Amino acid sequence: MAVVWQYSIGNLAKRAPADPAGVSPAVEDTLLPFTNLANGFPDEQGGFAWRSDGVYDVDFDLNMLAITSAKADAPTGWSDLLNVIAGTPGLPTNAPDWGAYGTRTSVLRFFQPTMQDIEVMPGEDFTLEIGLYRPSAASGSTATRVRVVDLWSGKGWNGSAWVDGGVLATQASTDAWSDVSEEIVADASRTERSTYRVIVEPVAASFDTTTYGYVSANGGNGSPALIGEADVMAVIGHNIPDDATVAFGATSMTPAPPSFYASDTSVYTQTWRLSIDMPAGNQVRPVIGEVWIGKLRTFTERPQLPVSLLEGDPTQIRVEGARGRVEVLSDIGRYPTVVLNFRFKVAVEASYVQAKDELTRGTRFGVDPLLFLPDSTFEGSGKLYHGRFGKDVTYTRIHNGWREYGLPFMESPLAAL
Repeated sequence: MAVVWQYSIGNLAKRAPADPAGVSPAVEDTLLPFTNLANGFPDEQGGFAWRSDGVYDVDFDLNMLAITSAKADAPTGWSDLLNVIAGTPGLPTNAPDWGAYGTRTSVLRFFQPTMQDIEVMPGEDFTLEIGLYRPSAASGSTATRVRVVDLWSGKGWNGSAWVDGGVLATQASTDAWSDVSEEIVADASRTERSTYRVIVEPVAASFDTTTYGYVSANGGNGSPALIGEADVMAVIGHNIPDDATVAFGATSMTPAPPSFYASDTSVYTQTWRLSIDMPAGNQVRPVIGEVWIGKLRTFTERPQLPVSLLEGDPTQIRVEGARGRVEVLSDIGRYPTVVLNFRFKVAVEASYVQAKDELTRGTRFGVDPLLFLPDSTFEGSGKLYHGRFGKDVTYTRIHNGWREYGLPFMESPLAAL
């Protein structure tokens, strides 16, 4: 039976535009804000103010579409497509805005093509939740529609495939909502990180004050949502005692130092709630280094054993004293970090492509973190590593159909909790 080595790239919690939000009775620690719980750096802690009842909840909104964003035209989070194409980004004369319309709240009104760009990983599927409305007063347009374009290929998702000029959904009827819930499957031929451009637009020969439409959340109030597929949840670096009760959505988790995870059925869920119920008594405040919500992948070819594993303490201070004596001081309470050097020997081109395009380009050569889950026979079940690949891939030339290559992996420093 083949040994399974898995990994997850690009923490969805980090990539989503909304910050984690405390849910009553959680109280945010002003010194360790919740925003740190999803930034990809577990040495920047997030924490909770101490509560006598020991109950803490925090919500993570994984909608990839921003309502407000510094990367888009304020205040809507959406950019004007025509201005972007013209090379002069900015709001048009008739700017998009949020308001209430057609019995719904938090509805975006737009007058010409309006878009957001979303980074996506290779093989990553999404679901789009959106409602389309064409008002009868918009005499200058014939319909309201939404498109999702993969900028790697220039093709649009048409509801079943990526095709040239593909349109996901159109609402031509007036004064009625058309609700869309669409699973967008990744292009199988794309092996690296790409960008989806989500476009909402009125259909018209030209655009002015009479060409406008509305979009909302699918089936109700709220903003449109693009949600990535997820099946793994992890807490990286923490001081939660092992007898605490921890749940991530509907999945129960067992706390273990220094990090723990759980995997479940793959789902598209916009809001994930992390619940921590501390044991009774005078407990310390919970402190967490990182929360990970993402999609597991499997190595097409598992690393060759033995895997070299180098442990060290990044906080060591070496002091040379009298007669050449060297004192080594360590930050006690901090777990050692690990350097793993992965070696692969493959005869299949797809395995090398996975390492070169998916692993290194997907993590932007180590800029973005990666969650690595080794086989359970490697240091026991439940073991995980959170860190970054190095920027270099070392490989040998093809010999008798075989190629060898290697990837260095550095575990993230965990905060002294």
